Amino acid sequence: MVRLAVSAALLAGIRGVSYASAPVYGREHSPAYLDQSLSPKERAADLLHRMTWEEKVGQLGGIRQTLGRINGKPSFNRTAFDTIHNTQNGQIGTWDPYLNLIIRTDSLLMSNENVRTGLGAQYNYAKDILPIVNDLRAEQINSTRLGIPYVTITDSINSMWVSGGSLFPGAVSMASSWNLDLYEQAVAAIRDENHALGVNWVLSPELDVAYDPRNGRNGEMFGEDTYLISQLGTRYVKTMQEKDENGFVKIATTVKHWVYGRSNGGVNRASMEGGINHIMNDLATPYINVIKEANPLSLMVSYASVDRVPMSINTYMIHHILRGVLGFEGFIMSDANAIEYTVAESKVSKSREDAAQKALRAGLEHELSPGGNGLLTTLINYVNNTDIADSIDKSVSAFLEIKFATGVFDKPLPSAETLDRTLRNDRHLDVNRNISRESIVLLKNDGILPFTKSNVRKVAVVGAYADMINAGSYGACNATDSAYGNSLRRSLVRELGDENVLYAPGVDALPSNDSSRIGAAVATAQEAGLAVVVLGSGFGTVDVSEINNRRTDGEGYAHADLGFPGLQQQLLDAVLDTGVPTILVMSSGQTFVLNESTMRSNAIIHSWLSGEFTGDALVEILFGDVNPSGKLTVTMPQANGAFPVAYNYLPSDDQGGFGTATLYDWQWPQVTRYAPLRFGFGLSYTTFNISSAMASGPVSWGGNVTVDVQVTNSGKIAGKEVVQLYYRPEHSVIEFPVMKLIRFVKIDLAPGETKNVSLTVSHNELGYYVDGEWNVDSGNYTFWIGNSSRTEDLQQFNVTISY
Repeated sequence: MVRLAVSAALLAGIRGVSYASAPVYGREHSPAYLDQSLSPKERAADLLHRMTWEEKVGQLGGIRQTLGRINGKPSFNRTAFDTIHNTQNGQIGTWDPYLNLIIRTDSLLMSNENVRTGLGAQYNYAKDILPIVNDLRAEQINSTRLGIPYVTITDSINSMWVSGGSLFPGAVSMASSWNLDLYEQAVAAIRDENHALGVNWVLSPELDVAYDPRNGRNGEMFGEDTYLISQLGTRYVKTMQEKDENGFVKIATTVKHWVYGRSNGGVNRASMEGGINHIMNDLATPYINVIKEANPLSLMVSYASVDRVPMSINTYMIHHILRGVLGFEGFIMSDANAIEYTVAESKVSKSREDAAQKALRAGLEHELSPGGNGLLTTLINYVNNTDIADSIDKSVSAFLEIKFATGVFDKPLPSAETLDRTLRNDRHLDVNRNISRESIVLLKNDGILPFTKSNVRKVAVVGAYADMINAGSYGACNATDSAYGNSLRRSLVRELGDENVLYAPGVDALPSNDSSRIGAAVATAQEAGLAVVVLGSGFGTVDVSEINNRRTDGEGYAHADLGFPGLQQQLLDAVLDTGVPTILVMSSGQTFVLNESTMRSNAIIHSWLSGEFTGDALVEILFGDVNPSGKLTVTMPQANGAFPVAYNYLPSDDQGGFGTATLYDWQWPQVTRYAPLRFGFGLSYTTFNISSAMASGPVSWGGNVTVDVQVTNSGKIAGKEVVQLYYRPEHSVIEFPVMKLIRFVKIDLAPGETKNVSLTVSHNELGYYVDGEWNVDSGNYTFWIGNSSRTEDLQQFNVTISY
């Protein structure tokens, strides 16, 4: 074990100093758990045998608030820290937005201004917190009986938890690139920056399916298709959990939230319907695939009550389905405060002790309790209960295995030099620029784009979202601070000069009734003769200063209305009414209803959740330096209430009931499930012809279906296209979606270039679950290949699979 010098300053609750790097073995001579030649399982077994009951229970939780932020600097509250550490000392990590303004522990009230997280508020900078957190890590090793280190756990979607690293676009944004190799490079950069800060474990990726457009967390998800989610999730887990030169896992992952995605009304912690066929085919598929292909080391259960049983105590879903049917052997943890919610919200536990016992028996092995008041600590009084004691032994052993697997017992603490060398290095920034370019989706273009620089003298930039970086709740980003990157306005100023970019916010970013500035925005658009209007939703992090009832998107912020929040629609309409050529850019993690008035825009772009280079990438696309290549991973609804609208609906979902007398699924307004702006759709500045589609002849049972196609860039500029393959069986045992994605590939084509694309699918992959059992049919299958899920973009053919 590496024992490190801890500063006296830290023990006084102040920022500390330096560390020794040479290993000094403790009070025993080379116990087995310090032997790196043994497996993590063997080392954990040896250490568990040496631990007291109190030490075991302490590993069931951790300190989720350590550092706050006062006057722009990290702050440390020694008293608060020690209060939690006495009973919960397994990990340090990220805080939880649901704590509101005050956190209560058993003996102390703590303001969130002073106490938040192992790594501090998101606005803390990595270089400032590293010395403090290293002191805490060293203290834990040196000042405890067995020297069991913390494992550092944080959220990490599009950046490190704290500031100072590379800020990538959000999950839904990067998914919109449909570029698996580029996404893998982005994940590797995020991994290495986390690793340089000493993060050992991340609470990602999110494998939930974005079925409900009202859900405020869709920006954290990859999209509405289980195959696409599976592919991205597999890349994330494999890349994060890559082993270093000594065989240690670089960063453990946590797939989440088992299960989630169809909460009642789109509300974050609301209940969900059960039904094993629905769960296995519609929600669990990404977990099944990622567990099989990538072996994530841990999993987080959701807040939801599934079939009326909260997931934190859902024995059927954890033991029978997750452990039994899926065969998951990794570590299982709660979501933040979720065990407590079984007492306070769903009211299915009689007391804190009752909730803790139910959670443990259901299969939870660790508790995230940012308030420092973890319920599993109540089990300290159950040392003589054999069932509970055995369950805790298993939980602690599994937790220790991840600590050994990630090297926290063996590796030196991270250094300031490595941190400085790693964060925002040239390679990371190049990857960030590239994936920012490919994450932007062009939805409409009447020919106005790309601009010709010689013809654009002035441009009006309208909308408050034009001058911020809307990175999502879990992106370490102050939306209005230029230190975090360029907004679209700032990027345009750099391109055209300050005097040629006329900015008018028009209305507030958050909902208000103040329309007094719309007239000025209209005048600005008329003066420039060309307008770029940026509308959005939900900016802000999970910092308490930004959690309020005006937020409109992000975790905890569902939206019953899918229009643009506040007076943004009125602002857009007023600009469009002038007849000034107008480009609409949307900025958010959500989809919007684009009404007839909005569709008057000459061009429409969805930039999703921003990274630090999204503004630059938008300018490159506007002026044709970059050819847009992003594709929708979620379908855009046509009306409020016209959802679910995912492309892969069931055949019976598209039947009004009275034949030709009910041609529409919804009679007012008259729309169907088939929405025009569908999954997989996205425009380019060039044209691609997909032709000569051929499939392998009759396929025998258990064989492969191979589809060959030619793709030609018939335009005058280079571009990237996504070839997409969909399928469905002619008949099925249970109802099967109208089509499902089964393969895709993104290719780069020069003008006039033709490439042959071959996609192969095994027969077994064409199956589905029936009552928990995998079923594969023979007979006729319909396949479609093209560049979106729209009928007009697809070629159809049939394949017969015989017994």
